[in-house]
Amino acid sequence: MHDPKLTHQERKLLDSIEEGLRGDETLDRELRSFGHAPARPGGRWNTVLRRRLGWCTAGLGAVCAALFVIAAVSSSAVPLWCFAAVWVVTAVCLIRLVYVGAAARRRR
Repeated sequence: MHDPKLTHQERKLLDSIEEGLRGDETLDRELRSFGHAPARPGGRWNTVLRRRLGWCTAGLGAVCAALFVIAAVSSSAVPLWCFAAVWVVTAVCLIRLVYVGAAARRRR
């Protein structure tokens, strides 16, 4: 890579920024635990999100089932494409729900 030449003032400014970052203990602690600690701590907010995700996934599953029946009965392309779109969102929500549940079980 091409190493640009910095002026004395720019180098001085960069050194002061780097020195400030080196002295920041909270940033150092966060970077050291980056791969080891969960991104979001557990608690009430996490429980509410998990419960809401479960209800949304269940609702989307019911909508998928209804759209599947409508698409099978009508043999029309519109309900079939709607089913396909809702099914993708449902599958992503279901995968996320399983991932959150497995992470919570691992923490226990």
